[in-house]
Amino acid sequence: MLNKKLLFLLIFSMLALIVSGCTKKEEADAKPKENRLVYASESEFEGLNPILEETNLDALLFRGLMRFDENNEAITDIAESYTVSPDKLTYTFTLKEGIKFHDGKALTAEDVIFTIESILDDTNASFLKADFTEVDSLTKVDEHSFELTLKHPFIPILDKLTMPILPKHAFKDEDMRTAEFNSHPIGAGPYMFDKWDRGNSLTLKAYSDFHGTTPSIEKVIFKFIPDSNVRALQLKSGEVDIALLDPVQAMSLKSEKNIGIHAIDTADYRGILYNMDKDLWKDVNVRRAFNYATDRKQIVKGILKGYGTEAYSPLQKHVFNNAEVGKYEYDVEKAQTLLDAAGWKEEKDGFRYKNDEKLAFTITVPATDSVRVNMANYTAEGFKAIGADVKVAALDWSAFTIDETDAFIIAWGSPYDADHHTHILFHSDQSSKTSSGYNYGNYSNVKVDALLDEGRLLTDKDERKTAYMEFQKELAQDPPYDFIAYVDAIYGINKNLSGVKERTLGHHGSGFLWNVEEWKWNER
Repeated sequence: MLNKKLLFLLIFSMLALIVSGCTKKEEADAKPKENRLVYASESEFEGLNPILEETNLDALLFRGLMRFDENNEAITDIAESYTVSPDKLTYTFTLKEGIKFHDGKALTAEDVIFTIESILDDTNASFLKADFTEVDSLTKVDEHSFELTLKHPFIPILDKLTMPILPKHAFKDEDMRTAEFNSHPIGAGPYMFDKWDRGNSLTLKAYSDFHGTTPSIEKVIFKFIPDSNVRALQLKSGEVDIALLDPVQAMSLKSEKNIGIHAIDTADYRGILYNMDKDLWKDVNVRRAFNYATDRKQIVKGILKGYGTEAYSPLQKHVFNNAEVGKYEYDVEKAQTLLDAAGWKEEKDGFRYKNDEKLAFTITVPATDSVRVNMANYTAEGFKAIGADVKVAALDWSAFTIDETDAFIIAWGSPYDADHHTHILFHSDQSSKTSSGYNYGNYSNVKVDALLDEGRLLTDKDERKTAYMEFQKELAQDPPYDFIAYVDAIYGINKNLSGVKERTLGHHGSGFLWNVEEWKWNER
């Protein structure tokens, strides 16, 4: 009898535990999830000062006089309005009143002037300096208006004025490059800095006094995940809500019911940068030979899985594209003829030599970028067909400097004015060895320089187009890169997110978060 009572009590206790467990689970399920967005960031940032380093947080933390809309046209943002003098040299801006930085201080004309002057100050080594060298003077009219006078008419200036505005008061008695601001930024964007857990994540929180659309999502967390496979796995598990995917990952996650795949058009190309400091690349016929030996169609089909298109020019996605520019179609025989003419002769071992020097070099590539690694390996293997012994060095970003490599798989491109990501990449005065520019290959071509100078200063659209079309023609004849492919930006996104507005994106899919303050959760 006692055993039956004990058995009854045991069964009753187990049932009570089960019911209790179910109740707790139901309570947990009923509890609303935190209103936050977790973005899988491919890398961590050195700092958050937008005139020293460009990050995908800029549009969240900061705002400029102008901003790009969904058609990539520059429209007013912090500027209420502006006028242009008849000679196109003086721009008078009136700012919106009542705009405050995240610390509550008013944003004024002095902050805008301070930001541009800081960009032009050589001691700050801003990567944006080349964008503002045509600025002649800046004059404060009153607290909410100022005049910007140019040395010459410069049509791209409105694009350049999308640059984030810094608070002058935050840098009092501070060196720009070492200021505390760089790790605890103060902006006027829809989100403000919350905390930075170095090596793990960075958290932003909604700014209630933002002058535009009040953010619906309370927190945006950038989780640093350099491994692309880990990013894909955490997107699948729901640990992150957004991740930039490679083509293979995108195809494998297509069937996931909670993930939407967005393949977005970009002006973002990949190519092999030739380091002109290396003797091998000084001969234009050698560079042309490798351009002909690159099978772009197969790369788009096999590596990009169709998420892209072959590249031949840095302005291929621009209205100034020169469709007649010389294209390096895959042609091994033509490549071999060029190498023969350059004095590189094939020997019995199948490789080419010149004055006992073997035709050999190394392509360096960031190890965390699977697409670039695959491109490097595929092209290196393909170059054997023309007698070149090419190695691939897939390294961590901290293990190399681009301008010291033999060759590098580059990633660039811009959907904005034609001056953007052309002058700073291909003009000789933008060499990374002598300036803060991005001419890592130390490329120098007098005609290219002249055409870039002409294109940025012309005011007539048709004349500008002619200059940039000639620039593309000259660049094809004297290639600084082996342009390979334009890549789509493939984002995996939690399907419960809405408000995402797609537009043509820049390099590394930059610009995707441009309207994040309008995003919201449908369910949470």
